[in-house]
Amino acid sequence: MNAPEKLAAFHAERLTGLGGSDVGAILGLSPYRTPVDVWAEKTGRAAPSESSLAMRFGSFAEQFVASEYSAQTGQAVERYTPMLRHQTAPIIGHVDRLVIPAGQKRASHMGKIRTDRLLEAKTASAFQAYKAEEWGPSGTDEVPAAYLVQVATYRILTGCPHADLAVLFGNQELRVYHLERDIELEEMIVARASEWWANHVIRDTPPAPVSDADVRLLYPRSAPQKAVAATLAMLGAVEALRRVRKQISELELDEDALAIAVKAYMTDAEALVSEGQTLATWKSAAATRKTDWKAVANALSAPKTLIEMFTTEAAPSRRFLLKDEK
Repeated sequence: MNAPEKLAAFHAERLTGLGGSDVGAILGLSPYRTPVDVWAEKTGRAAPSESSLAMRFGSFAEQFVASEYSAQTGQAVERYTPMLRHQTAPIIGHVDRLVIPAGQKRASHMGKIRTDRLLEAKTASAFQAYKAEEWGPSGTDEVPAAYLVQVATYRILTGCPHADLAVLFGNQELRVYHLERDIELEEMIVARASEWWANHVIRDTPPAPVSDADVRLLYPRSAPQKAVAATLAMLGAVEALRRVRKQISELELDEDALAIAVKAYMTDAEALVSEGQTLATWKSAAATRKTDWKAVANALSAPKTLIEMFTTEAAPSRRFLLKDEK
């Protein structure tokens, strides 16, 4: 089987159950994917999430993070490639690594897992979707709920009571979190995954949309001449939307008027201050330079300074920022 065939087989297998990241998404815990996204993937209506650039980079960096985990903890790890599948629930998954027990040479043999600890290796960029306060210090179990559920799913599949989550932050800091077995959480995952799969994949019924992208995915085109009658609830929703949009429009006008008043008061000052605190800044940006390349092309016989001859300096702009209250 060549590489494209292997990839196609892998994606086909992924359609047969919910992986660890899928479980977090159907529970509404993922900042990247919604239940509708998972439904669209599992029913073949959308490309698998593994095809995204971010997901491919995460897979690429996995080996580096695993190596750094071993260097920091002194614990050797082993790659484990078989697809894991729950005996009764529609839960599947691939673990990143198994941690080799002290004094042993392997963490698995003939496909059978022989360790009590697994490792998940992740990267988190400086612009990650999760808030900084969701991540606790290294050595704790304080991680975003989506990762907590994902790791718990892999504990279910492997039977490992212990799991480590190694996360590389901004390519400069590695933290290792220790997550222990939570039977109540695991039972909830099995129950919710089974229920969701039956209701939405088996019955091919989409979950309720929770974002504008969900609505566009579910209903990409309009049916010509089709109209639906509004219910009392929908009439109320439409009226509320009108009120909100009017409020937003009025607030935007107020914002513009107030910003103009503050700028007019500041005149040419860069900052507005009060008792040592900066309330607002209005600074000039660096001057921009613009070159007329068409004129340059028509003057190839000009001396060395021809680019400077056709370069003009535009008036610098100013950026107004309202500072947060301390």
